[in-house]
Amino acid sequence: MARYLIFRTDRIGDFITSQIITSAISDFSKKNQIDIVTSKYNSKYIKNFRYFNKLFVFDETKSRIINFINLYLKIKNIKYDYLIVLDGKRRSFLSGIFVKSKIKICFLKDFYPKLLIKIFYTKYVRNTELNSQFKNFQILLNYIDIKSPKS
Repeated sequence: MARYLIFRTDRIGDFITSQIITSAISDFSKKNQIDIVTSKYNSKYIKNFRYFNKLFVFDETKSRIINFINLYLKIKNIKYDYLIVLDGKRRSFLSGIFVKSKIKICFLKDFYPKLLIKIFYTKYVRNTELNSQFKNFQILLNYIDIKSPKS
């Protein structure tokens, strides 16, 4: 069994697209525990998925500092095997620094300071427009040794 924390705080369509990753992790082993950090708006939809263990909500109506402190207080004693920042948001990237995790993966489109990535993250997957989103997700799944779906 492995514990995963996934940041996906952007739009609902982005979450639906990234279900390739969350369902592959769940299918790989039913004992895997997947926690997700999501937006308040998306939480209403995401809470219906049975394979998520815990749902942490970033509420956009509150300040970023309040969201960060609330999240930190909820996860400070949880040890994860994998942290995956899928949304590419600066708030998720910085919050991930404080998560206790053996392997930290950031999936980013924009450039972030290489020094921070090198110090705090195990793997940086560049979300490039040259590859399809499916191909980018396959690269990420291959890195965590989970077989990706064919299509």
